[in-house]
Amino acid sequence: MKDSELGKAFSDGDVIFREGDKGETMYVIQSGNVKITKDTKSGEVTLATLTCGDIFGEMSLFDRMPRSATAVASGNATILSIDKKKLFTTISRDPTMVFKVLETMSHRIRLLDEELSRLKKTKEHLLRSCCDVEETCKMILQEAKNTISAENGSVMFREDDNTLSIKAAYGSRSTQLMKLKVGEGIAGDVLSTGRSEMLNNVSTDGRYKKGSTKIISMLCAPLKCDNTVFGVINMSNTSERLFVLEDLRMLNSLAVYASIAIKNALNYAQLRVAADNVLKQAILVT
Repeated sequence: MKDSELGKAFSDGDVIFREGDKGETMYVIQSGNVKITKDTKSGEVTLATLTCGDIFGEMSLFDRMPRSATAVASGNATILSIDKKKLFTTISRDPTMVFKVLETMSHRIRLLDEELSRLKKTKEHLLRSCCDVEETCKMILQEAKNTISAENGSVMFREDDNTLSIKAAYGSRSTQLMKLKVGEGIAGDVLSTGRSEMLNNVSTDGRYKKGSTKIISMLCAPLKCDNTVFGVINMSNTSERLFVLEDLRMLNSLAVYASIAIKNALNYAQLRVAADNVLKQAILVT
């Protein structure tokens, strides 16, 4: 990297800061692009791609917490670093800088508020659903599809014989026909461990069970109630589109409310069967 008049010149792939590094400066992109990435169990995930004029790493000026992600130059880029002292000097010379920082932070807060509002609406919609199990599963998948871009999706339940059966699905027909045992495949493993998974190259994972459709990336979140995992939500892509951590976070949030809605539907179904049996017995007696 080379020093320029204002910032530093970075070449493609140069690391600006790494996840876990001590953070005491923010950065302004003067030219080029910067990728914000995060390491996960399934490999590196790109959270965002920033461009000229964007600010990043600004929270470290206020909370001095370790970096939560890694910033890497995407192509040649010129980046200006600003510590707290330099920020105040810059603001006194150019007050528009403080508005730019506040605008960036406000934008991110607004996005979080919108996500929380959307989740609240989803929660209320799901919790009102307590009639038909299959319809509830279809509605959950529709909510997931509206929130996360994926080509395939399914809701699977654990059966009495310890197999996973699909209750609702969309996308490739072959992905809807696959049967798994508890502990088998990625979905079966998620059912066993109760931990969500995000894989952007399933072919490198020994748990992946191949089907007639070639899946490239996959999300899987457990459905659980009272610490018991009873099913999973799967989302996958056959194209090169990759999932990001935000997708996994949103699916996890949805799975919490989906679990309650499905349990409500299952309880309602059991209650309806019990009521029907009582009515049948009453008719026989009379």
